[in-house]
Amino acid sequence: MKKHFLSLVLSATLFAPAWGQIQSAAKDTFDFYEMSLEQLLRMKAHGIPSELEELINSLILAASKRPLTARESPGIVTLITDEEIRNSGARDLIDALRLVPGIDFGVDVEGAVGIGTRGLWAHEGKVLLLIDGQEMNEGLFGINSFGNHFPVDQIKKIEVIRGPGSAIYGGFAEYGVINIITKSASDLLGVSLTALAGQMEGGMGRRNFNLSAGKKSQDFQFTMGAFLGQANRSDQDYTDFFGNTYNMAGNSNLDPTHLNVGMTYKNFSARWILDMYQTTVRDEYDTITPIPYPINYRSNFTELKYSGQVGKAKKLTITPKFNFKNQAPWETIWDGDSVAEDYSKSVQRYTGNVTASYNLTRKINFVAGAELYTDKAQDNSNDSSYFSNGEKEVQYSNHAFFLQTLAKTRIVNFIAGARYDVHSDYGSAFVPRVGFTKKFKKFHFKALYSNAFRAPTIENINLEDSAGIKPELTQVIELEAGYQLTRKSLITANLFDIDTEDPIVYFVGDSLQLDNYKNFGMGGSQGVEVEYRMRDKWGYVIANYSFYTVLNKENSEDYMVEDKKSLLLAFPAHKANLNVSIKAGKYFTISPSLLYIGKRYGYTEIDSVGNYLQGEFKPLMLANLFVSINNFGVKGLTIGLGCYDMLNAHYSFIQPYYGDHAALPGPSRELMLKLTYEVKKEKKKQE
Repeated sequence: MKKHFLSLVLSATLFAPAWGQIQSAAKDTFDFYEMSLEQLLRMKAHGIPSELEELINSLILAASKRPLTARESPGIVTLITDEEIRNSGARDLIDALRLVPGIDFGVDVEGAVGIGTRGLWAHEGKVLLLIDGQEMNEGLFGINSFGNHFPVDQIKKIEVIRGPGSAIYGGFAEYGVINIITKSASDLLGVSLTALAGQMEGGMGRRNFNLSAGKKSQDFQFTMGAFLGQANRSDQDYTDFFGNTYNMAGNSNLDPTHLNVGMTYKNFSARWILDMYQTTVRDEYDTITPIPYPINYRSNFTELKYSGQVGKAKKLTITPKFNFKNQAPWETIWDGDSVAEDYSKSVQRYTGNVTASYNLTRKINFVAGAELYTDKAQDNSNDSSYFSNGEKEVQYSNHAFFLQTLAKTRIVNFIAGARYDVHSDYGSAFVPRVGFTKKFKKFHFKALYSNAFRAPTIENINLEDSAGIKPELTQVIELEAGYQLTRKSLITANLFDIDTEDPIVYFVGDSLQLDNYKNFGMGGSQGVEVEYRMRDKWGYVIANYSFYTVLNKENSEDYMVEDKKSLLLAFPAHKANLNVSIKAGKYFTISPSLLYIGKRYGYTEIDSVGNYLQGEFKPLMLANLFVSINNFGVKGLTIGLGCYDMLNAHYSFIQPYYGDHAALPGPSRELMLKLTYEVKKEKKKQE
């Protein structure tokens, strides 16, 4: 018996460091490397863990460069599994991320929908979106545009960190990290095809097709995902502040083309992602255009990475990697008939990174590394526009060093880290973070303090106001406590307090320069988030509630609700989710969900002298139902039937700042048919 467990511990000790570097590991429920002999014995004595315990013991990578379970990870974490995405019938990332406490969406300009978190507008470079380690944020403004964009059918899991990740990832992780991990070759072991069609009351909802394939052969793994689609943002009428109206069906296209190819051979891995996204808009900045015009977001990403262990003891793992991304966001080409202003700029980022992970003991780990990136941008338009340097091309660079220490003791797990950045134009910034986490049987707690630094992006600098622009600094304090009520249920609650110094604020200027950026004083929010999870063999129940206030914070007047000093524009103080999935017999799964969105405020009209006036948007309930039929008659075939916004609540995306844009209607009630067919090879034959 002793020899058996010593062998198991030795195997885990050798294997765990490499496992932590491979996000696509087939089994990520338990970190054997972190377990004592007593824990291993206890795990064997308990037998098969409950469905809930499998989930809460899943390893989280996004909050640290060391895999830890969700309950001990140094971040406020929500894990969205592929099962939850599949059962909910999520049409896109908006549907999936709305399941997370505190996350909602607002409208920017030209129909672009962006993310908000904990009441704060995080659209421009304040939340980092990763897909298989690739930074999706575009390099000119730092945004991600949501709506039938990224393929949800390829996702294995989403790790959402509500809180700074700058000490690990740098500037775009100021308010949070959304880490998307797609299905690995071990998950796929064959081919998966998905086709869906959605119909709104007033027009086509979406027509999407997804192909995923994976092959594993000894030391070699290969995955490929292809996603093509067409959709409409809405079928409702949009009316600007001047009384002009158009119907959005056929005028609000959301058309993605997304290709994700990955390869792993022993310790070497490579990945290439192509992301082509075209939207069609007529709402522009403030007034409706006579005809629709297209906006293109073009990106491709390449990564080469090697992870190797050093020395006979294999305590040291060194991971060098190189990343390249090339993007042309917001591209609108004037063709002689177009009503849109010509905008055509491209940007490239070259990043070199070396990370070393050293296991001093079974309880103490050090991670250190260095990173260098260079941003280059070109103005490709034929007009007289230039960058702030007076040239058609501009370049910036940044080098950084980071260090993290993790020590696990009987009393508390201690994690301390810091990142030191030196920007070519904005000097240095030191970003520390400290965390205390621990799980005592059924109870766990977290006490976290984090700083974040975000340098202005290329267009922030280019479009700065007369006072100039400088970096913004954020500090966040978070406390979490959780209790496992039974083997099948868990409740967690957290408090957060966010302060941002010199936030970079977007505002609409005069006709000579529509887009402008400035620093404004302070920003921030504070609040509470509560979540209950229960999982059993028959299904699961997830319920959460989030609340924020800015009553004790100073924020830009452009973001404030005039007569509600505790609220910011667009985002509700109160938000609640109920997500249920029930296995009804052998073939059927029934998944209803309810999303309650409290009162919201935004600009609703303009008076006779040209002043924009704020108004109230009433609370609403988004009710969805998705039913799936699995392997009924045909092995590998799943038929899904969904109804979204069953109550026809007519949700609208509100602009979270003073920007002259009326609220953008979302989709009406949508009916959807989804077909998925999987052909898998048996693991024994494949391996």
